[in-house]
Amino acid sequence: MKEYIPLLSSEMARNIVNAASVEAQKDQLAVCITVVDRSGQTLAVLMDHQAGVHTIRASYKKAYTANSQNKETAVIAKGIKDGSIPEDIRYLDENILVRDGGVPIYINDVAVDGIGVGAHGNEDVRIAKAGLKALDTINQEVFIERQ
Repeated sequence: MKEYIPLLSSEMARNIVNAASVEAQKDQLAVCITVVDRSGQTLAVLMDHQAGVHTIRASYKKAYTANSQNKETAVIAKGIKDGSIPEDIRYLDENILVRDGGVPIYINDVAVDGIGVGAHGNEDVRIAKAGLKALDTINQEVFIERQ
């Protein structure tokens, strides 16, 4: 029996970053939004023209971390602070960033990708989650066969 896993298409990734950008613009927040696939490769990036240059890398690293650990980066940061997650998680990979704003992307209860928003701390989480609401409006599901 073949097993299939969900896949986030490039169109879905674009819809997510666009929805997140709309949310940021409501509050006039200049951010960079990145969606990565399960291997950490960039699927979509959208940067406000007034966002700082550092937000490009920060949003990527937050998306990468959320995807890699299947946890929100804010949850990881809290776990490090309270001792439930080892502090050395920061050193697993050069792309790990433990700051609010990274959220794993789930399709059919399977973590498939990650979104990261860089620029405004805990506002980044709200913006990322607003972007994920775009998945609710997409009726298509894309699957790949697991080898």
